Amino acid sequence: MWVFGYGSLIWKVDFPYEEKRIGYIKGFTRRFWQGSTDHRGVPGKPGRVVTLVEDPEACVWGVAYKLPTGREQEVKSYLDYREKGGYQVIMVTFHPRPPLSPPPSQMLLYIGSHDNPDYLGPAPLEEIANQIVASTGPSGRNTEYLFQLADAVRTILPEDSDTHLFSLETLVRERLHNG
Repeated sequence: MWVFGYGSLIWKVDFPYEEKRIGYIKGFTRRFWQGSTDHRGVPGKPGRVVTLVEDPEACVWGVAYKLPTGREQEVKSYLDYREKGGYQVIMVTFHPRPPLSPPPSQMLLYIGSHDNPDYLGPAPLEEIANQIVASTGPSGRNTEYLFQLADAVRTILPEDSDTHLFSLETLVRERLHNG
């Protein structure tokens, strides 16, 4: 059993795995449109974390993890709990980064769909930036989530020129710098 990570699963790997691969999935784009009241915000003052939205022309780079043989259900149960805030599991086709080119394969993806209660949806980037600066939850500051994700994508996935992510990072850093 494989799981595809495109958000905190890229940089906060707090679960066992047997193997990992860099690659992408098609038909989606990464957006800070999911509310977080369980990790990066609180009820009544949600933070913003990433989900994927359908975009037939796009692809999202991330990291695929093979769950440990014989412990798949145990680790999946942990991930189900970790990703409980409005996320559902769907199957997607994963395309490994060349030159490692095993054929595309099916894997699990946690996605916050637009009909879940924590979905916040689109907003002007400035509004999203303000919400991220102002939000903190049990897992820490929402800014940490944004900066960790941007750093990880830049380092691990240099193919990914995610303008939404990097524009948001720039806006939030400016707000923090200007107080």
